[in-house]
Amino acid sequence: MKLYKKIKESSILFSVLVMATTLVSCDKDYLDVGVYGTPEVASFYKTPTDAEQGLTAAYSPMREMYGRENFLASTSCSLLFGDIGTDDLLKGGARSNDGPQLFDKETYSLTTSNTAVEAIWKVNYKGILYANLVLNKVPDIVFTDANRKKEILAEAHFLRAYYYYYMVYTFGGVPLIDKVLEQGEYDTPRATKEATYAFIENDLKAAILDLPSRFTKPTTFLGHADKGAALGLMMRVSLYQNKMDQVKTYGEQLFLMPYVLADFSTIFRQEGEWNSGSIFEINMSSNANFLGTHMPNMMTPRSKGGIGFGQIQPSLRNEFEPNDPRFAASFYNVAGGYGTEWYNKKYSWAPYSNYSKPTTGGNGNSANNIRVIRLSDAYLMYAEAIYKNDPGTAVIYVNKVRKRARGTQPITVVPDLPALLSGDALRDAIYHERRVELAGEGLRFQDLIRTGRAKTILGPLGFIENKNEIMPIPISQVQLSKNILTQNNY
Repeated sequence: MKLYKKIKESSILFSVLVMATTLVSCDKDYLDVGVYGTPEVASFYKTPTDAEQGLTAAYSPMREMYGRENFLASTSCSLLFGDIGTDDLLKGGARSNDGPQLFDKETYSLTTSNTAVEAIWKVNYKGILYANLVLNKVPDIVFTDANRKKEILAEAHFLRAYYYYYMVYTFGGVPLIDKVLEQGEYDTPRATKEATYAFIENDLKAAILDLPSRFTKPTTFLGHADKGAALGLMMRVSLYQNKMDQVKTYGEQLFLMPYVLADFSTIFRQEGEWNSGSIFEINMSSNANFLGTHMPNMMTPRSKGGIGFGQIQPSLRNEFEPNDPRFAASFYNVAGGYGTEWYNKKYSWAPYSNYSKPTTGGNGNSANNIRVIRLSDAYLMYAEAIYKNDPGTAVIYVNKVRKRARGTQPITVVPDLPALLSGDALRDAIYHERRVELAGEGLRFQDLIRTGRAKTILGPLGFIENKNEIMPIPISQVQLSKNILTQNNY
């Protein structure tokens, strides 16, 4: 793990810490903090203020994966790279070879030198390092507020789990690092996929135990991981392992909290940030260079000043039932240009949403928060977990989502599922609901992998079973490890 060594040896810049503080602020304004000098790790992590700044740094790679400052990372994120090559997203762009790292994903011709794959590895291990610094250093800091110290450590556990979750579904088992490595410890072999998931679950259990609920905190807390975020991520981690009993258990804990489904038409608008059905978001700000998200620029048509990636496939558009209001809230059409000419409205700027086109930091510095986990996703995960043993309750939870989708329209629009629906018909209805409710949110590829449908649905697109479920380990990392890291089937 020479990459881990390189990051450790670099200083933690105060400018990075202050830049990231906007991500955990409700109004996204700067904190009035003087910034001088370049502290080293050895002289840092001495005070509660250091602990807060170190924690903020640990959030920064989460934002970087969708952010303005790292173009390769933002093309590698789940919203684009994750679902390109599925029946949901076409790569798009200006031509077939625009964005070669994405073209490789779309055509299932990934190589070990793909730059998007390497960005995923680097950015997430940077996040793991920063989380480990908090977990290793903060216990020795004296706090007057012991409860806040527990919360900081719990947030760091959540962050480390989040980064490893991103790694395990991308690469399978990866090196597990739970401390700041010293000389001679850098070349760490891969753990198994099962061990990696167990590590993630242990971190999330620690986070769930000590995290507060955002509903008990002031609005300035928004952007921090809370108990609901940890429960929601544990549901998803359990779902990806087909541990349906765990999905049920953690879902029932989550549903005790006062989340409520919000009007779908507002969820991805400015007023929808941290709405009543939002479980976790990544805060973005466009009031300074590199603090915003690159996603709207990536997904906006080239004729409208964007890049035109991640266009909506006909198969996804055809999945929607007639008059489903979510269709118009999810997609928009701009004629003239390469690809399908249909785009993701969930991450857009004016006139397709009420997020303003950026005026600071370039087109890729938008203020749109990244919606990571939503209540409707949790409801559908829960329904999938219980549909075999408790189909009646599963139908109730799917119908919660459908009723909210219908809104004030007649009951014939997105009608309720029949109360007695069960078996494969209910399972398929849940799959359908996930696809239309979560369209363009980066979950389709993993849903097809975990449910065993990838070969049938993605095979005609080039998907190869027992290979393309995960990505190649970057060749640069294999070489840095002196071949201690074993390669996937590439």
